[in-house]
Amino acid sequence: MKWITLIGDDKLTLQRIKNMKHTGTIRAYDVETDRCCVEYNDGHIFYDFDTDLSDWQDDLEKLPFKAACCITMVYTNARNVRNELLQPDFPQDIYVDNDHGTILPLKEYIAVGMPMDE
Repeated sequence: MKWITLIGDDKLTLQRIKNMKHTGTIRAYDVETDRCCVEYNDGHIFYDFDTDLSDWQDDLEKLPFKAACCITMVYTNARNVRNELLQPDFPQDIYVDNDHGTILPLKEYIAVGMPMDE
């Protein structure tokens, strides 16, 4: 599995993700309390909510807000992740960690081509 992580303040919630339109998907559903799935014809994305930010402790000081949580997008097809990130109702006030040393605000992450494992 491949993943990127969304880092946000207390406004970043799994419910906020679930309320999105998820254009082009087959269905979206809860897997567990802190996990939901969005299915496409050619793959899926799991959204895993967590408040343990210990993996980002050094980076959190650089963020312009007090980070409260993260949501990891575990995916099978990078194109689907890019589709989700470009949705008009996707949370804009977040940072993205692509698991390769890049942590950027969402708009900058999109501007540099959304690098992630294919």
